[in-house]
Amino acid sequence: MVEKEKENFMTKKWTPISFKPDDLQELGYFFKKVYTGIGNYGTMELFHWKIIDNPVYRGIINLIKDGGQIASTTSITPKRALVKGREYIVAEIGDTYTDPQYQRQGMFTLLINKSTEDALSLGIQLVYGTPNNQSLPGYEKKANYKKTGAIQVRSLVIPLNITNQIQRRTHWLIGNFVGCIYSIFSYGNYLYRRAMTVDQETTIEEPEHLSADWDEFWNESRREYDFIFARDRRALTWRFVKNPNRYKIYILKKEKKIIGYVAYRIIFSEEDTTLIVSDFLFLPGNEHYLLSIMSKILEDALNANVSKINVWCPIESPYYKFFKQYGFIDRSDIPVIFFRNEFALNVQENCRRWHFTISDSDNV
Repeated sequence: MVEKEKENFMTKKWTPISFKPDDLQELGYFFKKVYTGIGNYGTMELFHWKIIDNPVYRGIINLIKDGGQIASTTSITPKRALVKGREYIVAEIGDTYTDPQYQRQGMFTLLINKSTEDALSLGIQLVYGTPNNQSLPGYEKKANYKKTGAIQVRSLVIPLNITNQIQRRTHWLIGNFVGCIYSIFSYGNYLYRRAMTVDQETTIEEPEHLSADWDEFWNESRREYDFIFARDRRALTWRFVKNPNRYKIYILKKEKKIIGYVAYRIIFSEEDTTLIVSDFLFLPGNEHYLLSIMSKILEDALNANVSKINVWCPIESPYYKFFKQYGFIDRSDIPVIFFRNEFALNVQENCRRWHFTISDSDNV
């Protein structure tokens, strides 16, 4: 009898369904069980913010349920992007998680194909994602997605406190000793970086909201790129100010004019604390001022006892060399995939200058 029930379970035909607001609480429970990354991802507040309160228009969450309980999920988050200066509605596909006991039953393929179809039916021009290495083959082999060759995004990191890492590999006493020496080195590096990036002509501000002159900065900075997601006042207010998670934004001004900004978030976990440089943009020719704000962020990181600072940056970006100059080291490649429709193929062929940060994904 048990074998018969197992056979029925494995051969059951699953059907994707669209979520209802009442599912948000159950989604929170689901992600508590399946999410293994750093921080607390998949809360009810997060999905309400990015799907229901989305300023472009309401997003999509498709589910597969078994007996009323969520077994697998996929989401579509609409966004605005400028391609060759013209604005289009695009969307990110993500949150492709399946309860381990339901894996290898075709749920992943069903959901990403249905969600992509739903997005395109709404008039969304381009669907993209940043899957991990585990799910990337499924996108490419079973859903007509392909990794773009137009950009190569790297995850970069600066280790600041290595005590926990050493303790996990050796002994707690050795970890404390080595970690203490490394922390002294990190603080010395901060003092050096701060001294090297002092600029009396610029000021760093931490605004509570974005001022009315923000869009002047945006309109000037976006002209440098063939492909860039919207970073006007409306977009960034939703992305960072109204986000249920707490972000800090530093704006750099020169002669009272905005010349750039950096946004970051600190994610706490039981083992390590990570400061993620979520977003950054400067006026053309002013990219080197990134170093000035990074010294302020490094100070914040040391005060918060952060274990490491992490950032995403395309290697073709003018910012990449400055992150490397500041001491960031390559950690891993981040695959950026597109659904292969005509629009995506044109983007890949004609767009050479890209701006892409981790804030353009659902990863933070």
